[in-house]
Amino acid sequence: MDASPGSPIDETPPEKTEYLGYYSSDGVVRLSARVDWPDGTPVLVRLADLTPGQAARGLGKVIIAGFGLAGRWVADIFDRHGIDYVVVETNPETIETQTSLGRRVICGNIAEEETLRRAGIEEASILALTVPDENAVLEATRLAKQLNPRLYIVARTTYSSSGLQASRLGADEVVKAEQAVARQFYEMLLRKVIGSTGR
Repeated sequence: MDASPGSPIDETPPEKTEYLGYYSSDGVVRLSARVDWPDGTPVLVRLADLTPGQAARGLGKVIIAGFGLAGRWVADIFDRHGIDYVVVETNPETIETQTSLGRRVICGNIAEEETLRRAGIEEASILALTVPDENAVLEATRLAKQLNPRLYIVARTTYSSSGLQASRLGADEVVKAEQAVARQFYEMLLRKVIGSTGR
């Protein structure tokens, strides 16, 4: 179980014995509230029956920075669960297209305080930094954490070294492209090797 810090689910503190979290396909349950459990704390996991409306009320404001492939996949999660979000983007064509589809889009550089404030950073619970610009991601992480220390930040970086910087600046989770590519090469070639030796 991953008890990495995130934003509380609602405005009132959760019961001491009950926290909301989400299971991911890598076998990890990520809690959506901060905990101070010592290592080895036993936990019991039960499925929660949440409607999309409940999820939306629990998460509050969500910001997606960048609307390339990664940003669209993130948006798909929120769309499926009825969670409102705002997109921050600089590409005029993307802004025009997504606005015409009914999405709320802000034109601006996510690494600038004024843009973060227009996106509602002080009230946000999640910031997904999917832009392919590492410098912008690092600066946005630094600024966002200053403006909203309780914010849950997922940052995208190309290199592992930049991922470490993002973590130091306050990112709760970091997606490192370099590691993802390495893992995919490893898995694909391992399947090939196992397949050829099994003949």
